[in-house]
Amino acid sequence: MSENAKNITIKGLFWNAIDRFGYQVITNLTTIVLARIFAPDDFGVIYVLAIFTTIATSLVDSGLATSLVRSKVVKDVDYSTMFVFNLLVSGAIYLILFIAAPYLEELYQINNLSLYARVLFLQILVQAFGIVQYVKMLKSFQFNLTARVNFIAVLGSAIVVVFLAWIGLGFWGLLLQAVLYAFFRSVLLWVWGNWKLDLSFSKESMRTHWGFSISFMISNLLGKLLSPLYNNLLKMNYTTEDVGIYGMANKLGESPNLLISSVVQGTTLSTLTPLQDDFPRFLNACRKTMSSLAFLLFPVSFLAICVAEPAFQTLLKEKWNDAIPLFQWLCFAGLFISLTDMNVNFLTIKGKSKFALVLEVIKVGSAVGIFFFTYQHGLLAVVFGQLAIRILCYIIAASMSVKVYGYTIFTQAKDLFSSFLISLLAAVIAYLPLYFGWIHNNLFLLVVQTLIFALIYIGINHFIKNQIWMEVLNLAKKKISNKV
Repeated sequence: MSENAKNITIKGLFWNAIDRFGYQVITNLTTIVLARIFAPDDFGVIYVLAIFTTIATSLVDSGLATSLVRSKVVKDVDYSTMFVFNLLVSGAIYLILFIAAPYLEELYQINNLSLYARVLFLQILVQAFGIVQYVKMLKSFQFNLTARVNFIAVLGSAIVVVFLAWIGLGFWGLLLQAVLYAFFRSVLLWVWGNWKLDLSFSKESMRTHWGFSISFMISNLLGKLLSPLYNNLLKMNYTTEDVGIYGMANKLGESPNLLISSVVQGTTLSTLTPLQDDFPRFLNACRKTMSSLAFLLFPVSFLAICVAEPAFQTLLKEKWNDAIPLFQWLCFAGLFISLTDMNVNFLTIKGKSKFALVLEVIKVGSAVGIFFFTYQHGLLAVVFGQLAIRILCYIIAASMSVKVYGYTIFTQAKDLFSSFLISLLAAVIAYLPLYFGWIHNNLFLLVVQTLIFALIYIGINHFIKNQIWMEVLNLAKKKISNKV
């Protein structure tokens, strides 16, 4: 990787980390506050509707945004074409869902679901207005702007939502969170973006990007569909409260993994695109990216598993205790989601969106199939089924990477091994105070476990002079010296 590409990547990782960490921290804190106020069945209503917003937002983007980001040359008419197309599609989808809302209420037998759905689905329309501005920022490596937009949007929506809950508007605060975030984000993208409104539409532009976009759209949709699909399958066999318990465990369980992987993926899609035709440099950059992902991903996930019990006991009420074991196993399963997504990201940069589509078809088909073998045995059995599917999908994705650019499973394991082993060791040692019952105050136990884990993980990496850790230290020293 050239020095310029390396600097851009490091800068991108820094701002994407601020972006995603800020977003995830505020979102999770808001979720915790709301979870203390609302019952699991309230969250169950939101999780049931999530499948429709997931499908809709994937169709609105249609893969055009990713196609433009990975394209070396993008014209003004490409941006305007994407804007017009996304606006028309979002309007049509919202109209369909608006009409279908009463039927959803009848299907799920949840009072007032029709009204809730029509309000929640407004985010589909609002999101479409900001996609072009966001793509232009990514194309010009303005990661600082995207971080600022996302952080302010999520903070603003969180403040409004908590205020609405505080003044007694109850469920509406929970319902409006996604809508408010989409609104604030779109407004800020227009305030700081540099694209001027243009309603030009080019059939040639659509044809140029459609081949990649349609495959990516379907694979992206299927990739996001699994969790909300499970929520709806569970609703047909369990109570709304059970759906809320599972949905909360899944949301919090996936967040450490999706947080780290989104930071890395959000950067590499822009920074690795110029290297896609240089095979040796691209493979080397992929290996470095995977090692960086593992360095961040494994400790965050294993720490979350390790401190799950005192964290839930401290931050949430007893009504959420049933979510703890589900959360822990979903954290572990989430590791394979992130590793799979990273392989898919590399394949996408190489223009192999059809490979990603095949993988997602296999994943969703297998997941639905295994659900019917596990759902009768309880929620934990359902989670074990998901774990098996995610391990299988990682193996398949890694096999595809071998065919496209030569990144073998053995080489990936080598790049992942040290971070995995050190994280596992740190988690085992940090778990001892809980296992032996040495500390009875949950908050103090949470702090002690976190400190033990951090000291062991950082200490071992410093002792063995882990390359990524040493680069982080050198970067920090440069920043400090420049300020001095």
